[in-house]
Amino acid sequence: MLLSGVGLVMGTPAYAQIDEIVVTARQRAELLQDVPASVTAFTAADITDAGIVRPEDFIALTPGVTMINSTEAGDLQVNIRGINTSRDAETNFALIVDGVLLTNPNAFNQEFANISQIEVVKGPQGALYGRNAAAGAIIITTEQPGNELLGNVKVGVGNNNTFTGSGSVSGPLIADTLYGGLNFAYRDSDGHFTNAFTERKEVDDYNEWVVGGRLVWDVSDALTVDMKARYSEIDSAAIGFNASFALPFLVDAFGNPDFAPDVNDHRFVYQNNVVPQNEQENLNISIKADWDLGFATLTGIAAFNDQEQYFLTDGTSAAFGIYFAEPTCLASLADRAVDFPQPSPFFNFGSPAASLLPPYSATTCDGYQYQVRNQEDLSFELRLTSPGDAPLRWIAGVNYVDIDRTVIVSQGADLNRGFLLEPYVPPTGPNPTDLLFFDDYSNKVFALFGNIGYDLRDDLELSVALRYDRERRRVQNRVPTDAVAPFINPLGLDAPPINPALLFADTIPARSETFSQLQPKLSLTWSINDEWSVYGSYGVGFRSGGFNSQGVEATIEVFYTDAFNAQLFNARDEFDKEVSKSFEAGVKSTLLDRRLSLNAAVFHTRVDDMQFFNFFAGPFGLLRVVTNIDEVDLTGAEADFRFRINDNFTLYGGGSVLDSEIKRNSNRPYTVGNKVPMAPTYTWNVGGQFTTPITPALDLVARVDVNGVGPTWFGEVQDGPDQVVPTLFSFFSGDPTLPTGDFSRTRRDSYELVNARLGVRADNWSATLWARNLFDKKYLQEIIPAPEFGGSFIHDSPRRSFGVELNYLF
Repeated sequence: MLLSGVGLVMGTPAYAQIDEIVVTARQRAELLQDVPASVTAFTAADITDAGIVRPEDFIALTPGVTMINSTEAGDLQVNIRGINTSRDAETNFALIVDGVLLTNPNAFNQEFANISQIEVVKGPQGALYGRNAAAGAIIITTEQPGNELLGNVKVGVGNNNTFTGSGSVSGPLIADTLYGGLNFAYRDSDGHFTNAFTERKEVDDYNEWVVGGRLVWDVSDALTVDMKARYSEIDSAAIGFNASFALPFLVDAFGNPDFAPDVNDHRFVYQNNVVPQNEQENLNISIKADWDLGFATLTGIAAFNDQEQYFLTDGTSAAFGIYFAEPTCLASLADRAVDFPQPSPFFNFGSPAASLLPPYSATTCDGYQYQVRNQEDLSFELRLTSPGDAPLRWIAGVNYVDIDRTVIVSQGADLNRGFLLEPYVPPTGPNPTDLLFFDDYSNKVFALFGNIGYDLRDDLELSVALRYDRERRRVQNRVPTDAVAPFINPLGLDAPPINPALLFADTIPARSETFSQLQPKLSLTWSINDEWSVYGSYGVGFRSGGFNSQGVEATIEVFYTDAFNAQLFNARDEFDKEVSKSFEAGVKSTLLDRRLSLNAAVFHTRVDDMQFFNFFAGPFGLLRVVTNIDEVDLTGAEADFRFRINDNFTLYGGGSVLDSEIKRNSNRPYTVGNKVPMAPTYTWNVGGQFTTPITPALDLVARVDVNGVGPTWFGEVQDGPDQVVPTLFSFFSGDPTLPTGDFSRTRRDSYELVNARLGVRADNWSATLWARNLFDKKYLQEIIPAPEFGGSFIHDSPRRSFGVELNYLF
C-alpha cells in the first residue's frame, strides 16, 4: 500500500511544481534557493492563502522564530534563534520595507496592508543591515503601482465584535511615466476578556486604522524615483497582567498553595479601576531613487519616521501600602471589600491591616502608571550595486541615522479625581506624581558597508561582507529637581524627591557614550547540481549599548542594597553593547522534478553581554531596567519543507530545536547553567492546503495550520536548590532568611495551536471562513519574573477567534 502511494506521487504530472521565489535578502534580487542563509519567504499567494494580516500570522509559520505581544501597542518582542528583542533597548532584527530600513522597533507591530512578499532571514545580518540586525532581518515588499489599473477591497467580521477592512487601488497617472497607489486598513475589536470591576470588555480591546500612498516616477529609462507616505493610529488597552507569587514560605504561613503556584494553572481575573488607555500615532515618509549608471546602480534613500505613544493604567504596588494612609484608598478598600473579592491568594477585608492587594486592583490603593515612548528619526543612505549577472558582484554604501527619543515612566496617586496626562503632576493636582523617570535620548549613527560575491567556479561562490557602525548616544534627564513625592518617602525626608537619583545630588547630569563595531560576514556556497547546494557562513551581530532611565541605579541602591545590606542585583543607569558571533552550515534542495523543497541548517552562536529586560515592583512603584548577561551559548538546528503533491494539494512545514545556556552572569552568578530567557527549546509547524474546482469558475480552498512552541523560561532565575532569592517580603518580615522566592514553577509549558480556513474563490472574488486557535487552547503569552518582588507578572493569550472575510479584486 505504501509503495502504491509513492508510485502515485512519482507519477504526478510535471506541471505540479513549486514556484521559484525571488528574494532580496542580500540587497539584490536572487532565487531563494541560491541564498546562503536560512530564509523563510511568503509570496503574495501565501499571504492571501494563510490570511496573513499581522506579524504574529507569519511568525507562527517560521521555524526558530517566536513573538510576544503583551504590554502595549508598540511592544512586540521577536525571538530569533534564542536572541530576543529586549524592552527599552534596540531591536534584534532589521526591519526593511520596500528597501527602506525602519529604525524604530515599535514600528513592526502594525496592521499589514498591500503586502506582496515577506522574507524572514535568520542569523546575523549586521554586515548587510548594520546595528541591531544581530538575529536576522525581516524584509517586507508592498505592491508597486504600474501601468495597469488594479485594486481590491476586503471586509470581515468576527467574534468579539471584530470588524476588519482593507483595500488598495493603483495604476497609471501618466502612462509609462508616473504611477500612483492608495491603500488602507482598519481593525476594531472588543477583545477576549472582561474587566470584572467595570463589567466591560476593556482588557484587550483594539482599534487601528492605516492609510498609505505611493508614487513611482520613471524619470527616464535609467532613473526611477519611489515616494511613499503612511499614517496610522492605534487606540487600545494596555498592561493586561495578573500577578503570581513564588513564595513557598507563605504557603506554610497561610496554608494556601496559591502563594507558590504553577504559573500555567493561573486563573486570570481583571478588575482595574483605572481603565487602560493606550494610544499610538505613526507617520512614515520615504523617498528612494535608483539610477542606472551602466557599471552599477546608484540608490539614494531618505526616510523620516515619527511615532508618539503613551499608556495609562493601574499601578503595581498596592501590596506595599504606599497609599494606605490616603483617604481615597481607605474608602475604596472598605467599599470594595465585599463586591470585589480578590483572586487567591490576595484578600481584602476592608482595612490596610487586613488586606493583601494585587497589582491592578479594583481599589485606588495601587495608584496609577503613565508611560510615554516617542521617537522621531531621520535616515539617509547611498548605495552602489553592481549588475548581478557578472562573476564578480559588489555593493558599497554609506548610511546615517539621527534618532530623538523621549521616555517617561511615572507612578502616582489615584485620588479618584481623573488623570492629568503629564510627566509631572504636582501634589495639588488631581493625580500627584510620586516617582518619575523622564529622559530625552539622542542617537547619531554613521556606517560604511560593502560586500563582494565572487564565483570561484561555476558551482562555487564566495561572499564577503563588512560593515562598520559607530553610534554616539546621549541622554538628558528632564525630571524637575524641586519636585516632591507626596507619598513615597522611604527615608523619612521632609521633601523627598520624585527621582531617587536626586537623593544623592542636586541635579542629574547629561551623559554620553559612543559604541562601535566591525561586523564581518563570510559565506561559501557549493551548488552540487541542479537539485542540491550546501553552504557555510560566519557572521558578527551587534546591538548598541545605551542608557536606562536615569535614577535606576539609585532606586536599586535605596530600596534593595541598603534595605538588605547586600548587593542583590547589579543594576546600572547604562548597559553595555551586545556582540554575537555565529557559525552556520546548511543544505538546500529542490527534488522530485521541482515538487519538493527541503532545507536544513545547524548553527552555533556565542553572545557576549546579551541585553535583557528586568522588571521591579516595590514600595517605590515600578522600575524597568535593561541589564547584560555576560555570556550565553545558543546551539540549534532547523529544517523546512514544501511538497507540491499535485495541482490540488500542498504540504509544508518546519521545525527547530535549540540548546541554550547561560555561561557567565555577574548580575546573578547563581544562574550560570540555566537556559537563556525567552528562548523556547523547540518550535514546529506543519500544514496543508487543498484546492479543487466545484464549478468551472469557482474553487473550494481548505487550509489547516498547526504550530507548536516548546517549554520556555522567561527569566534568569529558574529551578534548582541554590536559586532562592531574598525578596522585599524578607525585608518587611525582619528575617531575610525566611520568605525567599522560589521560581522553579515559572516556566511556561509547551503549547500547540490550530488555525483553519475554508472558502470559495473565483477569478475576482473570494469568501472565506476562518478560525485562529480553533480548539481554544489556553496558554501564557508572557511571564515577567520579578525575583526581588517575590513573584511574576503573567499575561494570558488570545482565545479562539473566528469569522468570515470577503475579498473583491478589480
